Amino acid sequence: MTATTQDFDPSDPASFTFWTEERLRAADVDVVGHVNNNAIGVFLENGRVNLFMACGEILYDIATRAPGSTTWVVRRLEIDFLREMRFPGAVHTGTRIAAFGNTSCTVKQGVYVDGECRVTATAIAVCFDPEARRAVPISDTLRRALADHAPGYRKT
Repeated sequence: MTATTQDFDPSDPASFTFWTEERLRAADVDVVGHVNNNAIGVFLENGRVNLFMACGEILYDIATRAPGSTTWVVRRLEIDFLREMRFPGAVHTGTRIAAFGNTSCTVKQGVYVDGECRVTATAIAVCFDPEARRAVPISDTLRRALADHAPGYRKT
């Protein structure tokens, strides 16, 4: 069974608990002048990765990762492109946890330019043992840290 948090409006910046900021680059633009979908995927990934790292996960420094530690993989990613983004400028990506399963969590995100939501996304992130190459339960310690970014979730 999945433990969920309260419903929220992804177009409202107050719905998010964790933020990242990035500068738009000329290389992010496609042939019609829009920030392309690949760049948007990177903004979303950076939001998720930075949230997991802020909660104590060591994701990229293999030398400091203890044996038996976990990482995260994306099982599903759904993106809604609401309005175009154009260079130059900055994007702010809001991220929060919307639900917990045994080995996964649902991550909700919004990408904003000038305070306006341009993209919303939902990802299913799976806690993963890189040595065994399989999903594993989210540890109680990590679940408590992630719950700080899951408004309305009751910590038990």
